[in-house]
Amino acid sequence: MKKSFFHLLSFMLFLACSFSVLAQNNQKPYLTKSFNLTGAGNLITNTSGGSISVTGTSGNSVKVLMYVRPNNSKNGNEMPSAEALEKYRFDVRQEGNTVYAVAERKDNKWDNKTALNVSFEIEVPQNITSKLNTSGGSISLTNVSGKQQASTSGGSLNFQNIKGDVNGSTSGGSIVVSKLDGNLDASTSGGSIKLTEATGALKVSTSGGSITLNKVSGDISAHTSGGSIRADVEKIGKFLTLSTSGGSVHATIPNGLGLDLDLSGNRVKTTVSNFSGTAKDDRIKGSMNGGGIPVKMSTSGGTTELSYRM
Repeated sequence: MKKSFFHLLSFMLFLACSFSVLAQNNQKPYLTKSFNLTGAGNLITNTSGGSISVTGTSGNSVKVLMYVRPNNSKNGNEMPSAEALEKYRFDVRQEGNTVYAVAERKDNKWDNKTALNVSFEIEVPQNITSKLNTSGGSISLTNVSGKQQASTSGGSLNFQNIKGDVNGSTSGGSIVVSKLDGNLDASTSGGSIKLTEATGALKVSTSGGSITLNKVSGDISAHTSGGSIRADVEKIGKFLTLSTSGGSVHATIPNGLGLDLDLSGNRVKTTVSNFSGTAKDDRIKGSMNGGGIPVKMSTSGGTTELSYRM
């Protein structure tokens, strides 16, 4: 029953996101500009109150679509007033091999009457370095390579099919990463985190949600203060560290490795062989198969379970 409810909820969220995208696609862009880059380029985007979507494509061109609507608009096609537009500065330009897409209030003061929701949809060459920031929307990055930085104070982060290092932070949304080949440092203060098919130095943390790691490899560190952690690890790098203050921890790792185990929780469940150390119901600490890779898993409010893939 719970599983069916979860699938229904996921489907409803998918439909909501789809309708949101369709609504923006049906809206006429307030501004459209195109640029050409030579070799690897840079993208700097900053907006308040809107989302940012960046997609890598073939070629060396950059296409920027800017959507503007009143912040309290009930109709996606509603045009902003001249008074509201006068309060903002829009800067979409190219300097050398860097493209800027910026929307910000001139006076830095909040006024609901003249507040605007400014979103960007940007197509870029696949080889791009980006720095993206919004104070009120989601950020998505797809099909790019290079160094990526994304931060939002009020939305989710979605990274897909990326080669290169990613640094992401949000104060009010979830983080979803799939098909990443590079280092990741991602944190959220109010949402869940899900990684699928990620390889590299992976560091994730949340203060208010669960963490799910599927088919991950590398140096892995995951922490949450308010949820459970489930990790399917295909290959461990230098270490594996999983900790939570408010849920259970479960990890599946390759069998037969030399490990230095430090497992703690209300109850610890695992199987040890060729083990040297101490093993209690709530703590297992010692070396297995001669020791080697540090594996630390801990929870203050649940069960810690370590399984091995045969």
